[in-house]
Amino acid sequence: MLDLTLRIAADKVPEPFDRSLATQKLADWHARIAQDHPEHDALFRKPEVEALLLGLFGNSPYLSASAFKTPEALIAVLTQGPDAAVETLFESLTETLPKLDTQDALMRALRQAKLRLALTVAVADITGHWPLEKVTGALSEFAELAVDHAVAHIVRARMVAGDLAWTGETGAPATPALARSAGYIVLGMGKLGGRELNYSSDIDLIVMFDGEVVQYVGRRDPHDCFIRMTRDLVKVLQERTADGYVFRVDLALRPDPGATPVAISVDAAEIYYQSVGLNWERAAMIKARPVGGDLNAGRGFLDRIKAFVWRKHLDYVALEDIHAMKARIHSHHKHGGVKVAGQDVKLGPGGIREIEFFVQAHQLISGGRTPELRIKQTMTGIEVLRQLGTISEDDATDLLAAYRFLRTLEHRIQMTRDEQTHKIPDRPEGVAAIAAFMAYPSAEAFETDVLHHLNAVRRRYDDLFSETHTVNADERWNRLFAGGEAPDDIVDDIAALGFENPGAIVDMVRSWQTGRFRALRTDRARALLKILLPVILRAFAKTAEPTRALQRFNDFLSRLPSGVQLLTLFQANPNLLELVAEILGTAPALSDFLAHNHLLLDSVLSPGFMTGLPDQQELEDDLTRALASAADFQDVMDLSRRWANERKFQIGVQLLRGIITASHAATAHTALAEAVIRCMLPAVEDDFARRHGRIPGGGIALIAMGSFGGFETSFTSDLDLIFIYQVPEADLSSDGDRPLPASQYFARLGQRIINALTALTGEGRLYEVDMQLRPSGRAGPLAVSVEAFETYQRGQAWLWEHMALTRARPVAGTPGLMGRVGEVIRSVLATPREPDKVLFTVADMRRRLAAEFGTENPWGVKHVRGGLLDLEFIAQYLQLLYGANDPSIFSPHTVTAFRNIRRAGLIQPELADELERACILMDAIRGFSRQILGGDFDPAQHASPALLKALTRSTGFESFDALSEAVTANETRVKAIFDDMIAHPASLLKNPEDQDHGERP
Repeated sequence: MLDLTLRIAADKVPEPFDRSLATQKLADWHARIAQDHPEHDALFRKPEVEALLLGLFGNSPYLSASAFKTPEALIAVLTQGPDAAVETLFESLTETLPKLDTQDALMRALRQAKLRLALTVAVADITGHWPLEKVTGALSEFAELAVDHAVAHIVRARMVAGDLAWTGETGAPATPALARSAGYIVLGMGKLGGRELNYSSDIDLIVMFDGEVVQYVGRRDPHDCFIRMTRDLVKVLQERTADGYVFRVDLALRPDPGATPVAISVDAAEIYYQSVGLNWERAAMIKARPVGGDLNAGRGFLDRIKAFVWRKHLDYVALEDIHAMKARIHSHHKHGGVKVAGQDVKLGPGGIREIEFFVQAHQLISGGRTPELRIKQTMTGIEVLRQLGTISEDDATDLLAAYRFLRTLEHRIQMTRDEQTHKIPDRPEGVAAIAAFMAYPSAEAFETDVLHHLNAVRRRYDDLFSETHTVNADERWNRLFAGGEAPDDIVDDIAALGFENPGAIVDMVRSWQTGRFRALRTDRARALLKILLPVILRAFAKTAEPTRALQRFNDFLSRLPSGVQLLTLFQANPNLLELVAEILGTAPALSDFLAHNHLLLDSVLSPGFMTGLPDQQELEDDLTRALASAADFQDVMDLSRRWANERKFQIGVQLLRGIITASHAATAHTALAEAVIRCMLPAVEDDFARRHGRIPGGGIALIAMGSFGGFETSFTSDLDLIFIYQVPEADLSSDGDRPLPASQYFARLGQRIINALTALTGEGRLYEVDMQLRPSGRAGPLAVSVEAFETYQRGQAWLWEHMALTRARPVAGTPGLMGRVGEVIRSVLATPREPDKVLFTVADMRRRLAAEFGTENPWGVKHVRGGLLDLEFIAQYLQLLYGANDPSIFSPHTVTAFRNIRRAGLIQPELADELERACILMDAIRGFSRQILGGDFDPAQHASPALLKALTRSTGFESFDALSEAVTANETRVKAIFDDMIAHPASLLKNPEDQDHGERP
């Protein structure tokens, strides 16, 4: 006798519902074993084993019959344990199935194996030895093995018949490898695709063939060949024989099953999905997985329809379709409310399908934006939703508990007679029988748990759809569109909301129903707009200038390419309308940005959108993940723009809402630009290298200048850049198909980098790039070697170029080269200088810029006297004057430079503090103005109370009057400091005849 390996927990094993029948069968079993397997007689007389046998014999006619048909399977699971028993079974099948030479032998072997597997899995499940995942995983793995080997035999039969060319050695056995490059594809769908098969599950398959891979050499139409092969596949798996069946097969999930054959070409399938595929088919394809035949061709097909399944924007329209499909299921099956007797635990209210739909709804809505949701398993999906913060801990816990319970209950129902049913019996004795099989002490206790789990699921499912349909129709407003004079009470309501000229508002909203805007030409869009109208009016009524804001919304609608998706988003999330109203009524630049990228509103619903901004490393990690899905370089261009636009929008909204300050926004925009450059640079280099190769040992560094170098990037900032390269030897060329000498190679690579940042694609452009601060300005090469850069800076650069160099810093490229360039910059800046020359040059450059760009608008804080240019020039003057003695004072960030200068004691602390405070204030005003207005603030044009409040809040003042006074006082003081420190002393100097400051680039 072999020892008992399987641990049998007494509290897991069910009591027999029919004890007398169980006792009789146990006696028959002992007699059978004593006769056929006497060496195991003592094993089956152990108390815990007898308890298990009674539980099987007294609750499941199917398992009782299975045990008597194949006692060897029961012996194996008891003595080896279920893991080893299943592994041994699969290994045996993998070895023996390819050697079978007839279809009948294959069918017999698969059916006998299914019987052994079913008994083994049932014992592992009933004893609690396996959790749900292992139960469904073993069933799914066997199904995949059966499909894969059946396909191999069918493909081989067509090769033997002369219809398909041999993909390997002629006459090779029917191993799955034989079919791997044959172009015949079997996709597992539903629970098979998700590795979640239930105990008596049928299997959903889609069968296709790839015409570019298939080598058809027969005399008839190849389509007929694949149709016959598919019918053979169904026969092998589904036909009932004396040995039973393997799996029932369902082919109804293929494209347009009523009009297409059982095997369809991948081209026809792709055209169908990309043109007329429905949302329920998107949901179905989430779980699609190649399980037999040419797996690579299957993966290639799924990759091609990825855009169909995973929409790049939030898709609340899909949610409505899922809800409608679930309603049709309930209607078709005549499901009532939640109950126990007769309840369908799969399709009924609160059942398994509602849990699956709950996960799939979130996947379809957000899976295009959140790759973590692109998973096939339901339980894993719930865990991901929990980790993302999309659902609460309690929701996740309850849904997981319900799913495990209901799937286990489903298995017990099916184990009873091996029937593909999901219904609890509708008679009391049937309920009691299932309760006993579930190891409950009473039917009442069982019913309590059933109702608890069903109601928990139903509540979450209903909440999901109620939360995403929070706007309901107000029929009263429909009278507005009936024609004729607008009802007086509606007009009065519009006036009461604060809109000027209610009649004009009526005309505007009535015009939306005429379909004159492209976005509102469908019946569905106009119906949604009718439902949303009172919500829209209330949202815009909260703005400082409701009429003007609503007119901007009218313009916004006129620019939309389509309306259903966005209006459904508003219906599901009315708070988004308030945000749109705030943007349109307050922030012209942000409004224009949104009008050209309306789907940016998707990002507002992302976790963390309003709760802070990621740091530099988090940005780079996030963009790297986004770019990982890029199919080619054009994809990189589009994905990076979409990602950057969402981040720019997030910064703008947080600034408008007062979540961050304008100073924080400048830092965030700078970090965003750096992340884009660092993540895109490798892709640009790889794309460039495909044609021109690489220069061994060479590298490139990107140097940020100007506001980018100074961490003061704004919403509208250009990126000032310099490209510097290094090569081990000057005469090296690249090693590609079209080699280039080093100077030409890096010049062209630099142009590719510029194109990658500035090119206008369907997703917009990233940044404008300014290269005028490179050595020799416009006349200089686009990229220079590090040696040439150092030589130029030490011997040829004008002093104003060294002023610009104070804001230079390496931001991307080859690490060693970046470090070397940084050392060159620090060394050049720390060169001793003639004080008078520094003084005269700084004063002269400020005079030139004032003559060209000067303004009297005190809010034009960059160019107004006493503004940012004066502050930057003071900081640069002091750094160049004293940096040779104390290089630690250098910083590309002006505020930090003033702090360093104060620490070094180079000017009075009070003076340094004044300059620092003024710089922070001016930077805040400029950052806010560029982000929200797109240019300088002007009270004459931007007098909206909401805008003034936002500007005041972002700069840390209690009132606009206080802010205005501070601006005037600071500019007056900074101008005085500049004149005293620089302008007046410089006016006393005589410009040497040989002094030439060069032309500003």
